[in-house]
Amino acid sequence: MAPLRLQLLGPPAAVVGGESLALPVERRSQLVALLALRRGWVGRAELAALLWPEQPARLAHANLRKTLFRLDAVPWGRAVEVQDSALRLRADTDVADFEAALAAQRIDEALALRRGELLAGFDDDAGESWSGWLAFERERLRNAWRDAALARLAGGIEPGEGVDLSARLLDADPLDEAALRSHMVWLARSGHTARARRAYQAYAARLAQELGLAPGAELKALHDGLGHEAAAAPAPRAAEDEGFVGRSSERRRIAELLARPDCRLLCLLGPGGVGKTRLARHAARELAPGWPDGAVFVALDDVAAPAEFGGRLARELAVPRGGGAEPFERVVEFLRPLQRLLVLDNFEQLVDAAGLLGRLLDACPRLKILVTSRVRLGVAGEWSLPLDGLPCPEPEDADCAESFDAVRLFVAAARRVEPALDARAQAAAIVDICRQVDGLPLALELAAAWTRVLPCDAIAAELRQGSELLRSADASRPARQASFEAVFESSWRLLSDVEREALARLAVFRGGFSADAARAVAAAPLPVLGALADKSLLHRQGARSALHPLVQQLAGERLGAAREAAEAAHAQHFLRLLAQRRRPAENAEPASLQWLEAEFENCKAAWHAAVARGRWAALDAAAWALLHYADHRGHFGEALALLRAAIAAAPDGAPLLTSAAAHVEYRLDRYAEALADAERALAASTSTDHDTRLQCFKVLGVCSLRLGRFEDARRWLQRALRQSPAETDPRNAATMLDNLALVEKRLGNFEASLRMSTASLVQLRRLGDVAGEALCLNNLGALLLDHGDLAAAAVHCKESLALSERHGLSRTAGHALANLSELSLKTGDLEAAAGYSRRAYEMAVQTGSRAIQSWLRNVDARIALARGDLAAARALLRESLETAAAIDLTTIVTGGLSCFAELLAAQGEPEAARRVLDFAAAHPSTDAQNRHDIAALRARWPEGPAPWPGLAFEELVQRIVVETPTAHAALIAAVLGR
Repeated sequence: MAPLRLQLLGPPAAVVGGESLALPVERRSQLVALLALRRGWVGRAELAALLWPEQPARLAHANLRKTLFRLDAVPWGRAVEVQDSALRLRADTDVADFEAALAAQRIDEALALRRGELLAGFDDDAGESWSGWLAFERERLRNAWRDAALARLAGGIEPGEGVDLSARLLDADPLDEAALRSHMVWLARSGHTARARRAYQAYAARLAQELGLAPGAELKALHDGLGHEAAAAPAPRAAEDEGFVGRSSERRRIAELLARPDCRLLCLLGPGGVGKTRLARHAARELAPGWPDGAVFVALDDVAAPAEFGGRLARELAVPRGGGAEPFERVVEFLRPLQRLLVLDNFEQLVDAAGLLGRLLDACPRLKILVTSRVRLGVAGEWSLPLDGLPCPEPEDADCAESFDAVRLFVAAARRVEPALDARAQAAAIVDICRQVDGLPLALELAAAWTRVLPCDAIAAELRQGSELLRSADASRPARQASFEAVFESSWRLLSDVEREALARLAVFRGGFSADAARAVAAAPLPVLGALADKSLLHRQGARSALHPLVQQLAGERLGAAREAAEAAHAQHFLRLLAQRRRPAENAEPASLQWLEAEFENCKAAWHAAVARGRWAALDAAAWALLHYADHRGHFGEALALLRAAIAAAPDGAPLLTSAAAHVEYRLDRYAEALADAERALAASTSTDHDTRLQCFKVLGVCSLRLGRFEDARRWLQRALRQSPAETDPRNAATMLDNLALVEKRLGNFEASLRMSTASLVQLRRLGDVAGEALCLNNLGALLLDHGDLAAAAVHCKESLALSERHGLSRTAGHALANLSELSLKTGDLEAAAGYSRRAYEMAVQTGSRAIQSWLRNVDARIALARGDLAAARALLRESLETAAAIDLTTIVTGGLSCFAELLAAQGEPEAARRVLDFAAAHPSTDAQNRHDIAALRARWPEGPAPWPGLAFEELVQRIVVETPTAHAALIAAVLGR
């Protein structure tokens, strides 16, 4: 067959034998395109559900078979490979070349490959699943191209290329502010300033027509500043102001900026209640000595119209009357010779008069202006210093909470109404209050006022239920700041209708959002986001944006009847993205894990919304990415809570979700619960429910392995392997092979275990499965460690650790560190052993792995023994055995008996040590690997076997734990028959 290449960017075509053939818009072409983009085996069930979502599974599978039969009739159809339960396509594509060029930083090559939109003309309005998938892929590739183009534009390229490339970006999205900004810059560099201005004017007209908005302040400043040059001004010096809380870095920054010759207009920008006025007053007092003509503070909160601005300035500056000139002109003449700092407070309602500030600065060359505003001024030469809430402590910082500015402000305000406040006694609640209001000064002071009637924990509880405490008017404050609701209402009035609608819809997000999500969920394009940011109602956090929690709550209340639709759109968006990240998350692709980390709060909210609406199919599809994320990053508790909430509400018992819950229970070392869930899900599944059955077989196998039921483990894992043969599911097949290697290891079949583990590693590396490779390397290292090849074990464990740390695989990193601790102990490097153990234990606590915690305490006990610290060894052994017994881990308990024997010998009781080892070796729960270790230890005391006094296994373990404080004197006597 002639080689096949698919061109998917732009109108799709197949190049076969040098001839380009257009792909017709039909199911066969959709199937080929989907397989080409997936670049691997795709299950029949997934394809059928995507292409025929409205049909029952049986009919959808029948349609897939018909489509496959019809593929033989087209030249490109012969590249489809078919297995029993999966398909794949063998073909080169321009998309693969595009992504490879991006990965290798060959930006120019990647940009040349994009001929147009992905699968142009292949839209299918009748197919919701296809449309959703295609929209996601298009957006992903479009964003990759946009990022690459912007990166290219930021580099050293010719002006002509810069103009052309930025114009292509604008063609793709005429409302892309970043593209327009770049286009204007490149036009200006090329000497086409007039064209740059026309491009801005066309953008402004389009923005006003389509969204009813004006361009953002930064863009307007770029337009107004084409060819503009600022004058110079001298530097100020610092001062102190008694009673001012915090803002030390902002104070330094204000002084630094105003010291710059090119910064003559500085705007303190932030939401209402963030403390702009107080900081500006402080700055005026602090900086005044550095200005020959001093600093003047002018409050503008009650100036309602631009026409009143000049009169207020003239009155506050004591400008002489006379001459018949307008007040503003008299102000200009008065300030012209002066070297002064002018501080203008609350300028947001006068933004239309911002151009007067430019006139003032042009006419008064030694004047500088500091402005406070909720809204960017949007004038040439404006510098901005955005203000956020005061720094807040983390919950674990309660013991040093008063070193944080947010706590200091709250305590100072509270003691004005409740002088007896004991801040140390209520530190945890105060930290909670500060975090809930995100350090916003006004909210802190309003909450603090309630300490006259409520303790701090009650105030924190009230805040969690809503913002009622912050709505009640405080008669001691100005009307505009008497409550947080009043502050928000004044900001709300500054918004256009489009901005209000977008802000209310953005309130459905949790933990912030990306620009793409804002567009998809809240219909808020970049210009709207920019406008909200300019008005201090949105703050950016890198590539993401977020609302202040109090703004989010009050804006969300404006949704009214639209709330249901907004929450449904949010849930649909994030559940779809979760489903699409199943394979990338399973393979621990960094971008997908980072996305899940950033969007986890949004995913949780979407999950709960889907449960409430009964969207079970969407939850089944989304569960896998959630499960893989928990596996790699250790968020098992949160994942289990989500799964349990869905299972409890599902009408049919939710077998797939129950199988996923079984996996999480296993990770949390709750083996009885995991086995029960897996058996229940398996019983409820059908023979065609591949994912559920495979998950159940895996859980039943690994739980049996942990519990020492090795024949059961082998049987279940072999069933899992048959469920996912290497021909159709190579990744799961390789993983099952690695698990079977662990079974053979525990049964003492070293060669078989080594062969299986090595084969699994080869396959996982071939597949590029980083997560599987890291875990397999660790398991292979542990196998070599147990059999004495310490050098090879170190190589594998260190490679596993490096991969895990590079890709954020917390659980596997913990395993590798634990093995390295064991290895260092065997080589006699006690410092390294203790260091590895300490790091591994922290990770085990973080991921909730009690099995690893128990094992590490056993290692720590042996480290203490090697150091001669018998008391520490006893205490650590007790902790290890208590944890292992609590989760029924007999393999670790048996290892604990070996450690106990070493402890007995170290305190002068070798006969008792021999008897304990002989008893442990003969016990049926001891596996081949532990017997091997016991035999090596027993060789230290070669005397023959001694009688056992009849203590049962469980009784022996219990007495080791209980008698730790008495150095096991009574137990030693019992073992020796005294």
